[in-house]
Amino acid sequence: MSLRVKLFVLLLLLTPGYALAGEPPRMTVDVENQELELRHYPAEGDTLALWFPPGYGFVERHDQVARALQKHGIESWQVDLLENLFLPRGSASIRQIDPVLIARLIEQAQQQTGKPVVLITNSYGAIIALRGMRAWQQQHPGDNRLIGAVMFSPNAYQGIPSLGLPPQYVPETYASNMPLMILQSARNGNRSQLKDLLGALRTGGSPVFVQLMPGATSLFYKEDQAEATLEHLQQAPQRIAQAIALLNKLPTPRKVAPLPDETPVEETPLGLDIGLKPFRGAWSPPVLDLKDANGQQHTLRDYTGKVRVINFWATWCPPCVEEIPSLNRLREKMADEPFELISVNYAQQADEVKDFLQEVEVNFPVLIDHDGTEAARWRVIAFPSTYIIDANGRIRYGVNAAIEWDTPQVIETLKQLIRNTTASSAGKKRE
Repeated sequence: MSLRVKLFVLLLLLTPGYALAGEPPRMTVDVENQELELRHYPAEGDTLALWFPPGYGFVERHDQVARALQKHGIESWQVDLLENLFLPRGSASIRQIDPVLIARLIEQAQQQTGKPVVLITNSYGAIIALRGMRAWQQQHPGDNRLIGAVMFSPNAYQGIPSLGLPPQYVPETYASNMPLMILQSARNGNRSQLKDLLGALRTGGSPVFVQLMPGATSLFYKEDQAEATLEHLQQAPQRIAQAIALLNKLPTPRKVAPLPDETPVEETPLGLDIGLKPFRGAWSPPVLDLKDANGQQHTLRDYTGKVRVINFWATWCPPCVEEIPSLNRLREKMADEPFELISVNYAQQADEVKDFLQEVEVNFPVLIDHDGTEAARWRVIAFPSTYIIDANGRIRYGVNAAIEWDTPQVIETLKQLIRNTTASSAGKKRE
């Protein structure tokens, strides 16, 4: 960690009223005859930042950035709607929030403070922002009191699709014409989807600006202690202030962008898998040619004729780590079969991974995907994600979540793939 970052963290801890001062002041606002509690960060400037958290709620880093924004004259309201509405944590609950309530909250914030409002959020909080802005526009067409939104590594998925299929976005993604600034962590799992997200947002006419944050995985995730992340966290208040100044110069849309006539709908339910799911993508596995954490080269060709399990994961992903013991047991139980288990670490450096391997037993090769390029080529959206490839090189199954890998059902499925390959090879020889 650089001296500059260490001094910044020390300053945060020693500044009166900062992170160690406990909870920020609370206040309540009445919206639609419902009292909503929020964290309030007053400031003398002429802009109000209305914050919405992702499904896990606000964390200390949200607090830190909001306090730093006070020095830029930007007042903040941090409103956890899931907490206020007694909804369970998670992105699924975010999709249940009524956009009209969000619009009324924006209106209440404007009336109570007399300031124009900018929305700030990260991850799945983007769904709240996009839906809320559009609902507000419907009630206040052409009104310039809503500046736009600043979104950190936004997710606007309808749900996690089956592994290998493209994501679907909530309809409001295609019907946004408000000014937007995206601050994207370059190592975040959704980085590979940024181009598609930008295309969806620009469908409705949104002027969208993007700044990449190299080296960062998730700015508000406390487990991301990378020096680059802490530096970007330090810069976040200044970047937000600059984004507000930029978005404020853009013209206010006079009309609401129309929703798409038809939103594609998955034939199967969206969400995380609880077991093996037949692969539905119409593509073949890309060439995989990477070094492992110890510098040894691996390619898929090294395992020709074997059934292969390819697991994409990261050390900062709790479900990824939780499934490692069952993957170890799977490899042990399949030791006498033509089978191989390979993992691909997402966007971390070899030294990071080697330190992890000193603490956690991993009995299979760990390949290093330094910049996330391989994960993008394999169309990975969620972590962990795992492909099962038969001995002929075809993807047969996919899993977009952590599961128990050594269950009788999984092992029987893998052995059946092996038997099918053996029978197929025998048939060809007879011909």
